[in-house]
Amino acid sequence: MGKDLESLIRENDELKKRVLELEEENNYLWHMLEEKQNSENAVGQAIESMLQEVLEEQMLKNMKPIGDA
Repeated sequence: MGKDLESLIRENDELKKRVLELEEENNYLWHMLEEKQNSENAVGQAIESMLQEVLEEQMLKNMKPIGDA
């Protein structure tokens, strides 16, 4: 019975270590996912801004002057 108890204690300690490792890995992966999403949002905003500039430029080029300049 003493060996069984020692074996269970050892197994429990190993499982606690593994849970801690998995929690750290989980936190790291969530952090990476958040960084990826932030990066994608930043790229999306930059593209949106560039498209807005191009559209405004095209609109200005297509405008015809009114009256004498």
